[in-house]
Amino acid sequence: EMRPFIVFLFLFFSSHAFRQKSVAVKGKLMCGEQNLGGAKVKLWDKNILEDDLLAEGVTDANGNFELLGRTSALFKMKVYFKVYHDCADGVVPCQRKVSLRVPDDFVFRAETPEKIFNTTALDMSTRYQNEKRSCMN
Repeated sequence: EMRPFIVFLFLFFSSHAFRQKSVAVKGKLMCGEQNLGGAKVKLWDKNILEDDLLAEGVTDANGNFELLGRTSALFKMKVYFKVYHDCADGVVPCQRKVSLRVPDDFVFRAETPEKIFNTTALDMSTRYQNEKRSCMN
């Protein structure tokens, strides 16, 4: 009989939709008074075993960016927005890496987030407390 198979398909697809999560971040990066174009930006979901890359991009000439990340994670997401840049860095090898937490109320159980986390203008010439260096990004 076909009925159990149809019920299985319905449960499978509805559970996938239930697990679908999304998050969006936008903003502008500055280097002091200058726009920070060409900086790499990434959205990560921090997990116990391995972090998941949700989205990545590069700031435009005006320093603007917008990222949309989606996943079908089973567990609560811990989303981080990371910036890789050379602002105020001189000739030091590799790039400065700044990691900023995206508040939980910007992570939605939906295909498209209800609201976007807007970082507004971030000055990357500032030294951030949790800043690290990254040679491979």
